[in-house]
Amino acid sequence: MILILLVICFLADHILASEPDSSERPSYAPGELLVKHKRSVRAAATQYYRTQWNISALRTFRVTGVQHVKLPRWMTVQAALEIYLDDPDVEYAEPNYYRRASVTPDDTYFNRLWGLHNTGQYVHGTSGTPDADIDAPEAWDITTGSNDIVIAVVDTGVDYSHPDLSDNMWFNTGETPDNEIDDDGNGYVDDVHGWDFIGNDKDPMDLHGHGTHVTGIAAAKGDNAIGITGVCWTAEIMLLRFLDENGIGTVADEISAIDYAIANGAHIISASFGSDTYSQSEYNAISRANSEGILFIAAAGNDSLNNDTSPFYPASYNLPNIISVGATDQDDNLTWFSNYGPTTVDVGAPGVNIYSTSPGMNYQYMHGTSVATPHVAGLAALIWGYNSSLTHMEIKDIILNGVDIKPSLNGKTFTGGRINALNAFADSRPQAPDGLAATPESGSRINLSWTDNSSSESRFEIERKTGPGGTYSRIANIAADETSYSDTGLSEKTTYYYQVRAINSAGNSAYSNEADATTILAGPSNLSAVDSSTSKINLSWADNSFNELGFKIERKIGTGATYSQIADIAADETSYSDTGLNEATTYYYRVHAYDTAEDSDYSNEASATTDSKSSGGGGGSCFIATAGFGSCVDRNYRLRPSVRLLPPD
Repeated sequence: MILILLVICFLADHILASEPDSSERPSYAPGELLVKHKRSVRAAATQYYRTQWNISALRTFRVTGVQHVKLPRWMTVQAALEIYLDDPDVEYAEPNYYRRASVTPDDTYFNRLWGLHNTGQYVHGTSGTPDADIDAPEAWDITTGSNDIVIAVVDTGVDYSHPDLSDNMWFNTGETPDNEIDDDGNGYVDDVHGWDFIGNDKDPMDLHGHGTHVTGIAAAKGDNAIGITGVCWTAEIMLLRFLDENGIGTVADEISAIDYAIANGAHIISASFGSDTYSQSEYNAISRANSEGILFIAAAGNDSLNNDTSPFYPASYNLPNIISVGATDQDDNLTWFSNYGPTTVDVGAPGVNIYSTSPGMNYQYMHGTSVATPHVAGLAALIWGYNSSLTHMEIKDIILNGVDIKPSLNGKTFTGGRINALNAFADSRPQAPDGLAATPESGSRINLSWTDNSSSESRFEIERKTGPGGTYSRIANIAADETSYSDTGLSEKTTYYYQVRAINSAGNSAYSNEADATTILAGPSNLSAVDSSTSKINLSWADNSFNELGFKIERKIGTGATYSQIADIAADETSYSDTGLNEATTYYYRVHAYDTAEDSDYSNEASATTDSKSSGGGGGSCFIATAGFGSCVDRNYRLRPSVRLLPPD
């Protein structure tokens, strides 16, 4: 039996290489121009630009002769404009500008859908951060979905009569409703909208509420003047009930539901459930879905656990078609309950105070990774409906590469970001960075710097290996426009190799040049200096190196003085006593390790002041002995007990 866990997913930004900054709405279509050649050269020019630049004509307007052209993926709009405008046979060239109608939906409760459009509004008693959302309205300026895309909701069933959902129900065209005949021969009688695998009947009505809620998040009908809107306004929802009225189901029923989705044309499976037990049957079913090109969106779980070490299935299966989703809140923070995992949880999505459909024409709030997951499923449907030629793996790459990098998700998810619907429609890969340089800073740190050649990246990905024959692995995701990174926690005297590439929703750039650097000998740390007497100071430090030949100790008197070496001591020593010093004097010290090749960095600077000699309490400049000699004696002279001191005159 499987106990359902509600899960939340997030969308991540993608910035177009040829587009304005992601904080602005794009003013023109990426990768397209409108060009007018002089009539006399039009045919020849079309051939020239196709051959020379791989620019293709999508259509020609007969009356004006203007061509609508498509640029190759590597060419920005600005670069193409420069090429055309330098051609004397071009009358004009311009971007294919957008003209916008207002597509903010008129749904009654749209203002409660902060995950789609966050203005900082109060939702369920909590305010948020403006733009901590998936930029859904901006994406809806491009598309609102297509009923050619089928989302299989494998859950507690769905209230298919709900007025915000009924128009988007999948309809099995091979089946005649209620004739009690398996018209299409698929083994299920009268399966018009899907199947109930709990009751083994044609009625997948939701008796729990969870399935209806997640369905509304993914694909509630948009702009219909009632209720809410889904991420994707128009899609077909296939209803596959395998969780009962208590939210519990079996793997046997689950894999039957998955196999039904495979056999009946689903593009996406939304899976807001799971447990901590591995099932080979479940794994194999999802693998079959992968073979059929189906994307599987899974909730990461709500136990505040690291899925890298405490797997949550099915989200944690190592299958290429799975997108594992964690939950973010109204301020773009990872929620307190969400599971995480730098290698096993892919993205974040809104998962707190999510308002959506509920059985019986109702609406309600829920939170969890369950409600994050359908945000991603709806985004996948939105992208796929816009470009049906994409494969399921291309859809996954677009979603993962298009995230907004968020500090709370860094090291918590594979991408380090939250999904963003607008950026998923970028069609230009970023230009590759170059000029990568690696500089050793210490025994444990190497500093990297590079040149950013793109205006369209959403992040940079840094990879590292040890040894020229090693395998690169990713070590960091860096925000767009950053051109430096410090790699820390390294081993001393070790050579590391690096490469960097830019990422956006269209994919990856080529890699930069390879750069390498060797960490230096690790320097000592935590140097302390403690006065021991009027002429001695004791030093101690931490030895951070395994390879030194010894340590060199340097000293100076006064902050503006120059250091000079005072001692060279053996390897592995961590203390030294400096003797023969002057009383009441402040000395400054530093230490470094050395080997045959180099010196390490210096330790921190430490200082101490030697003691002053005691005056003995006489209070005067001369001591007089009673022996009557009347002579002054040194104040440090040790007088015999029988001698009486007289006060000075």
